[in-house]
Amino acid sequence: MLYLIVGKNSYVAEQELAKIIQHVPVPAEHIDTQQLDAAGLAELVRGVSLFAAQRLIVLRRLSERSDLWEQLGQWAHDIPDETTLVLVEPGLDKRTKTYKALHKAATIITADPLTDRQRPAAERWLRQLANARGVSLSSAHVRSMVERALVPDEKGYGGTIDQLQLAHAINALAQLDTVTDDAIATVLPPAREFSVFDVVTLAVERRGPALRAALDELRLSHDPYQTAALIWAQWTQLAAIACYGEAGEAEIARELSLHPYVVKKTKPLTRQVAPADIRTLTQRAAQLDADMKTTGIPPWDAVESFLFAVAGR
Repeated sequence: MLYLIVGKNSYVAEQELAKIIQHVPVPAEHIDTQQLDAAGLAELVRGVSLFAAQRLIVLRRLSERSDLWEQLGQWAHDIPDETTLVLVEPGLDKRTKTYKALHKAATIITADPLTDRQRPAAERWLRQLANARGVSLSSAHVRSMVERALVPDEKGYGGTIDQLQLAHAINALAQLDTVTDDAIATVLPPAREFSVFDVVTLAVERRGPALRAALDELRLSHDPYQTAALIWAQWTQLAAIACYGEAGEAEIARELSLHPYVVKKTKPLTRQVAPADIRTLTQRAAQLDADMKTTGIPPWDAVESFLFAVAGR
């Protein structure tokens, strides 16, 4: 039997794995895929154990080993009846031969995260989990906890809700007689307030002090080169959307191959920047990107120079 658990919701992935383990009457073998070689994979996938009638094998992130991942695709249909193989992957390229082979051979279980737009569902789930653990939460507590578990999406899609973080918080709160705001703040730190999309928005809206605070926060947790690349990408999207004027959001999303949610959030910003300013600032972004690669200008300096130029236009 072959299972593929795929998705970035680590809480759901672990719950689904636990269900499989519960229904297989042998201990699970968790294999370190970073130490695995082709011979070892062949023994796990195609071999028959001389010491056990059944085996339950768990492989996490095997796709990061491209050589072994390709080999697995060739062996996907060769797994013995005595072996239950579970693959746990946060995300996969569905265009690969291996994924296509697994799609035919495996039972696929998705573990997609709840999004910002699914807060009501997240709140219902959290309330049920709390009740099951004997934790009494008010409606305000539930809303606050879901808000704190929101992970902003750097591409502006609205973010996802970290259910695993919430589950850990409920386990901690279960040790208390009474849940208070202070207790929630202790076990569940506030979510990061700003994303890269937010700083572009603050710059366009000319909110200088808020932009300064957002950049100071991002410096604490973000890679500077990745942040710069995301800023350039966000601005490029804004400039491209601006070229379509008052065209419909659906048409723009289709023409530019962008997510409709990104177009919906970005289009109002384009009305706040004059076309001439968009051209000038786009040239500035290109020059700063080139300077980062040729003159060694620190990426945070380049990012701040650009964003405050946007804010000060």
